[in-house]
Amino acid sequence: MEKCKHCGKPYKPNNPNFLKMLSAELQEKLKYIPDCDCLEKEKQAEYDRLERQRVQDCIKGKLKTFRDISIIDEKFLKSTFDNADMSTKVMKLSKSYADAFIKKGTAPVGLFFHGTVGTGKTFASACISNALTKANMTVMVLSIGLYINKIQREWAEAENDILKHVKECDLLIIDDLGVEKVSEFVKDKVFMLIDTRYRTEKPVIVTTNLVLTNAELTTAEELKAQLSIESRFGSRISDRLAEMCQDYTVTGKSWRGTDTKRKFSDFIRGL
Repeated sequence: MEKCKHCGKPYKPNNPNFLKMLSAELQEKLKYIPDCDCLEKEKQAEYDRLERQRVQDCIKGKLKTFRDISIIDEKFLKSTFDNADMSTKVMKLSKSYADAFIKKGTAPVGLFFHGTVGTGKTFASACISNALTKANMTVMVLSIGLYINKIQREWAEAENDILKHVKECDLLIIDDLGVEKVSEFVKDKVFMLIDTRYRTEKPVIVTTNLVLTNAELTTAEELKAQLSIESRFGSRISDRLAEMCQDYTVTGKSWRGTDTKRKFSDFIRGL
């Protein structure tokens, strides 16, 4: 007797009253049917996969409209765990986070990557983004400076459209938060963006050169220079991010210029 290819459970005889209504050929084919729900689960899994792909394609199509606020470029797309130095703590953490995210379909909290320039914060977030995208999950990557420029040009309609996608995507990444000039207008718009995401209870990854709170600043000079999210954007935003994200300091030497030096050396050597 035929068995289920998934769980190995033997098929059961079909309802004879049902079989009587069929042709002899179909009666023979349907004489035994699965005695488990594996096929239904398989169909549902395929439906879910296709739906995720549909949403991903839809988001990608819509995000073409927002290309001027996104930092997804060729370099970003080439940032993957396959070509990363996986010996560093930040990459190990990022890989574990991406794997768990894909397995569970989401994450209970996001990540707040902060550290000095060139230590790999954006690269780590890009690797997570590309791993999730490969798994048919939706990721939106924003530059706050470009976002502010867009809504200043196009106002409410652009802001509403973007916030709609901020609610829908599986993961939101905000890159280099704090490099822009911070006015009261910017504070309000950044809070609106983060609060919108907060209310969806979906994760966000933030990369920044700033620490999260003023308590982490050790000198008066650091406080005066506004080297925290709290001092630059206010406690409303820092409190939200503290609740939404795991704080992680990205340390190590700056990798800025390393690839440039390698390319130049290869070029000179004729490689």
